[in-house]
Parts: sequence; C-alpha cells; structure tokens
Amino acid sequence: MSKKIITNKQKIIQILIYTFRFLNSKQIQVFLNHKDHRRINSWLKDLSDKQYLERDFKPVYGTLTKPAVYFLSPKGRQYIRTEYPLASKKYLGRLRDNKERSKGFRIRWQTITDCYLTLFEDQVSEFPQTLEEWLTEGIKLKANQFHFFTPAFYSSLGFILLPLLKPDAYCYIKRRDGITHTMLYVLDAYIPRMMLNYSLKNIFTKLDEENWEDETISSLQFYFVCPNNMIIVYLRRLLPSFLERYYGSNELIFHFATRNQMYKQKDGSGEDIDWITISSKGY
Repeated sequence: MSKKIITNKQKIIQILIYTFRFLNSKQIQVFLNHKDHRRINSWLKDLSDKQYLERDFKPVYGTLTKPAVYFLSPKGRQYIRTEYPLASKKYLGRLRDNKERSKGFRIRWQTITDCYLTLFEDQVSEFPQTLEEWLTEGIKLKANQFHFFTPAFYSSLGFILLPLLKPDAYCYIKRRDGITHTMLYVLDAYIPRMMLNYSLKNIFTKLDEENWEDETISSLQFYFVCPNNMIIVYLRRLLPSFLERYYGSNELIFHFATRNQMYKQKDGSGEDIDWITISSKGY
C-alpha cells in the first residue's frame, strides 16, 4: 500500500498509540490539540478501515457511551517496525497480545495517559513529530529539561533501574544539582494487599542489589496513583519499615494520590492534587 495514503496526522496517531498502547478517541483529540472531534474520528476510521488500527467499541443502549479505544493491529505494528527501525522489537512483540488483554489492563493504560495529560501536558514546550525524536528526547517540557517516556522507549534509554523497577511511566529532569528520576505507577482497582507489599519490597530489593548510584543523581521519586484512600493508608503503613532499612546515599521520595483526585484536577472540577509525600530523609 502506498505510504502517501497515510497522512502526517495519521502517522502521529500511530506513534501515539505505539507509545501509550491503548488510547481512546478523546485522548487522541487532546494530544493533537484539535477542536473538531469529527475530524479525529474520520482519521481513526480511515486507519481502522485500512487495518492499521483495531477498534474496541461496545455501545450500551440507554447509557452514555464511552469513546472508542484504539490499539495497533498486526499491520500497524508492521508499519511501525518498517518505518521506524529504532522502535523496540521486544516492545512490539508484547503488543501482539493487545486483543486478548483484559478491560482492566486497557483502562490502566488509559489512566497512565490521563496522568500524563493531567500532570504534564500543559507544560509541553515541544511535541515530538517523529518516533526518532521520542526515542532520543521523549516529550520535552519547559526549558527542554523535562523528558517523559513510557515502556515503549525504556530499552533505548540505558538507565539501569528501568528494567528492574518497571514503572508504568518514567521521566527525568536535569537541574544544576543533578538529575531527578521519577517513576510513575498506576495501581489496579482490585490489587491484593500481598501484591502491594511485594511492589514496595521489589523496589527496595533492587535498590539494594544494584550498583546504580552515581554523582549525577539528585533523587529518585516514586508516584503512586491509587484506586482509593484505603490503598494509600496501607502503603503508608508499609513504607517506614522499608525506609528504615535503606542505606543508600540518594534521597527517595514517595508520593501518593487517588485516581479520583487526579481526574478532578483533569476535569477542572477540583483543586490541584494534594499528594501525600514521604521522604527517606526522615528515616
């Protein structure tokens, strides 16, 4: 099929979906900063008709219908693989099971996107137009100091902690006193307490085992977007025992908030997120 059939906007849409895995039409409209949702839907329908994207849409009679969710089809993955040689083959391989993924898994990825759109989107100074720009710079925010990545790009970054801690998203900011590395985790709605314990234990185990510290690191920050306040209370009870056994020289800072707080800020119906913050300096 001729490459000319795919417009520049449709190329960006495919890169966005490669980056965030599952996106709904409203999120894509925000990314493209386009006022006309009909135009967005026209581009998405065209990509779906040409089998570059797959569409998940299940209207429910008598209720407010949620926007359609899109993910890369086999043809779309092949397009990315062919057009962008720097794309991670390992990550593209994981996308093969997109169609079998659960509703909860798809919602979590859309929540990761909403976290970005809430916390960072209004600070973007330069939006990457090609996959090569994403691979080398991520999304550059104010003063071109802040860079945002999803797992689609971890293999190209070379930061030792990413494959070990496996955050849902990662960003770093360079300042005069060093680099602050930030890991974002979006917790599932029905995550067992045993898994919460394991998640924190895994972070501290990897930090103890690996020789990751260097003079360029200012601090490590961990943001947890939780399904409810009960999860936050439980994590706050667990965290001190881990921090007391941490002997690293780099400061660790943990932040906790609920999805509801995040969405209130996103919708403009609430105040800024009131993160609960705990630092290793207090232990």
